[in-house]
Amino acid sequence: MQLSEKLVMRGAVWTIGTYGLSVVLRFGSNVILSRLVVPEVFGIMLVINTLRSGIELISDVGIGQNIIHNSHGEEKSFRDTAWTIQILRGMILFGIMFLAAAPLGRLYSLPTTAIQFASISLAIMGAASVSIYILQRRMQLIRLNLFDLSMDVIGSLLVVGLALYSPTIWSLILAGVLGAAVRACSTYLLPYGRNWFAWQPHYAHQILHFGKWIYIASLLSFLSSSFDKLFLGQSIPLAMLGVYGIARNIADLPAMLSARLGYSVVFPLISREKDKPRAELRKRLVPLRLKLLLACAVCMALGIAFADVAVRIIYDARYHEATWMLPILLVGVWGAILCSINEYALLGVGKPLYGAAGNMAKLASLAIGIPAGLYFQGLLGAILVIAFSDLCRYLIILFGQRRERISFFAQDVLLSILMLGLLAGLTLLRQQLGFGTTFDGAAG
Repeated sequence: MQLSEKLVMRGAVWTIGTYGLSVVLRFGSNVILSRLVVPEVFGIMLVINTLRSGIELISDVGIGQNIIHNSHGEEKSFRDTAWTIQILRGMILFGIMFLAAAPLGRLYSLPTTAIQFASISLAIMGAASVSIYILQRRMQLIRLNLFDLSMDVIGSLLVVGLALYSPTIWSLILAGVLGAAVRACSTYLLPYGRNWFAWQPHYAHQILHFGKWIYIASLLSFLSSSFDKLFLGQSIPLAMLGVYGIARNIADLPAMLSARLGYSVVFPLISREKDKPRAELRKRLVPLRLKLLLACAVCMALGIAFADVAVRIIYDARYHEATWMLPILLVGVWGAILCSINEYALLGVGKPLYGAAGNMAKLASLAIGIPAGLYFQGLLGAILVIAFSDLCRYLIILFGQRRERISFFAQDVLLSILMLGLLAGLTLLRQQLGFGTTFDGAAG
């Protein structure tokens, strides 16, 4: 398939549009939940969801990435072999989390049965069809994004409905398990949804060989993105952890959008043209990338400048500590956006090693910086370390881009200056109008 600007922009528009609606749904349900449950419940869910994601990623062999990247990805025997690996993995992960629930519960002072109940979703999602990866491979982004949006609608209705009935941790966990079941079943209604047990040794070897780097990259990605939650989960009160979780979840939204754009649009397109000369590939990507990141830069500057106002309007006084956390975290998210787009470009040319190395560098900075920041400057110090940890990741990925001749460093610098300049202008305007700045709460 020809790498065309029209195709990329159409996919990006659909991805951004449906993701925007998903954000509205999640944010709306999150606000409703903040009125129904106490901050401690948010703190418990933050830890449980982080543990579940971590256990899921300890054996990630990149089923989706393999189907998208491999030239045999659409063959039935390849898909069925990939599905067989996926379902076996899901059962193994369920067993691991179920058995690990007791020591994890003691470590974080959580109910063992709550962790065990949450682990059921691992087995359920392991049984999902691989049809969504075929849609992504074929760039059928409209159908794929509408599917994801419909699942988000169902998930939001489940969590709000069950919380209204019983505003406890159990209702939130049940909503997650039911949502996973609905999603897994729905994947079989998509084109190419039928899968069955198969084992082609040649294909299994290809999947596991390519997947070894995906495994390392995924594991390091989880550790680098979740070390703060795991460390703070046993270092600060659950109520404060719940407030931090609110700020962190909001800050993660633009980073998740950039990751979705990278995974749904950039990665499959570059995978299709990975054999072309790098100079030609880079030349085609420069204008497309500029449009996407320019929009991100403007939105990020506006979001950071008025983040504190949004928190005060939307959340009650129990969560107002998030007013100073959110702007700082959002500043750091700009680095995460650049890293995601760049990392998926490298993955598209079959080089996941640099993404893994970048996440390792980020993890090292967090492991050293968060305890030190918490010790010397309290939670503010820890959040500053978290916000700027993606700088280490970016430098490693940049090194990989230069080696693979697919670097966009000058463009990244230009757009970063633009974003920071716009943020400075908006901050000065706020201050001149007598409304202070979005960072005033941190100084207090």
